[in-house]
Amino acid sequence: MKVAVVGAGLIGLATAYELARRGAEVTVVGDRVPGAGASSNNAGWVVPAESGPVPAPGMVLQTLRWMAKPDSPVFVRPELSPSFARFFIGLLRACSKSAYDRSFEATAALARGTMDALDTWAADGLAFEMHADGELRAYLDSVEYRHAVADLGRYQRAGLAPEALSGDEARAAVPVLSDAIAGAVRFPDERHVRPQTVVDALVARLAAMGATQIRGRVTGAWALPSGGVELRGGFGSLRADALVIAAGAWSGQVARLLGARLPVRPGKGYSVDYAPAQLDMRPVVMLSEAHIAVTPLDGGTRVAGTMEFGGLDERVSPVRLRAIQTAPGRYFRTWDPDAPHLTPSAGLRPMMPDGIACVGRLRPFANVYVATGHAMLGLTLAPRTGALLSAAILDGSDPEELRPFSPSRFGA
Repeated sequence: MKVAVVGAGLIGLATAYELARRGAEVTVVGDRVPGAGASSNNAGWVVPAESGPVPAPGMVLQTLRWMAKPDSPVFVRPELSPSFARFFIGLLRACSKSAYDRSFEATAALARGTMDALDTWAADGLAFEMHADGELRAYLDSVEYRHAVADLGRYQRAGLAPEALSGDEARAAVPVLSDAIAGAVRFPDERHVRPQTVVDALVARLAAMGATQIRGRVTGAWALPSGGVELRGGFGSLRADALVIAAGAWSGQVARLLGARLPVRPGKGYSVDYAPAQLDMRPVVMLSEAHIAVTPLDGGTRVAGTMEFGGLDERVSPVRLRAIQTAPGRYFRTWDPDAPHLTPSAGLRPMMPDGIACVGRLRPFANVYVATGHAMLGLTLAPRTGALLSAAILDGSDPEELRPFSPSRFGA
């Protein structure tokens, strides 16, 4: 079977890789360097423990308070458009406890098996920087810490083995944490990677497997009477038996070429690498109140965070960047926001109104599929998304793990 994958980010590359492993003739179409944007400019976390969606109980009021602060963890730039209104109405509806619980359980189930999948990738010759040192969520606020401890049952039921640590226990585990830390929650089985090395490994392995990778923007798409699809763009014309739309925050634009509506919107995040490393630690650390991720990498420290709803705009805001750079100073014994660092970058995470991914067949088409909306969990969910979607395409199966993520929930 010939399959065209539009999108050369982590989700598109992972899906293309799984398709090629199973014998499909794969062509990846991307209009940018593979992994550009959110696929490489992220914290690098592989963390099923972070399966909770962005819409959550109390999020609306908190976001309204944050909107008055341009350096807050979440920022919304309002738009006068029907699609903007529909998206945030959908997000508001998803902020109930029942919706949050369903989304967490579905995403945690999709993430189950991710670590084994990464090990399989490595055994298949994909070489990338990976660390298996767990995650620590650090809390300055004792009330927030107690709330987190009271919610540990959710993670235990998902098989994630959380551990509650006092402030002293947290500092014993990660000595660079400051005396201000009231407590922490440790997830010992989480991992992290250097994202660009994963992208590079997938690109190289696809080339070795004979997959075609072409650069160009898709400007036209048609479903053919034969049941296949045709794409056109700067690369010319391409026909395939099936199409996967995995263009991240731009997936809605590709779907519109087929006359379909996909309510995906960009949520911008920033990252900056400090080199040499500022912190001597092994696990990744979530600065809970600041919503900032701190990642130790070979030879450096990456700091990443924010959620900015403001359209397809990858510019870096100095104010929001500064908030990311200074936040660690409250959590660690030593931190210099102005230490030597690389050029900061931004990436647009694909967000759906209900906060969870959109994976499956795009109706009414028989051979058009979608894989987008993974928010901040692209790395965590890419291996399983690729494996399950490739099974759906090549076998005609209906994987149970993908059912909660069907585009049909949006009428697509």
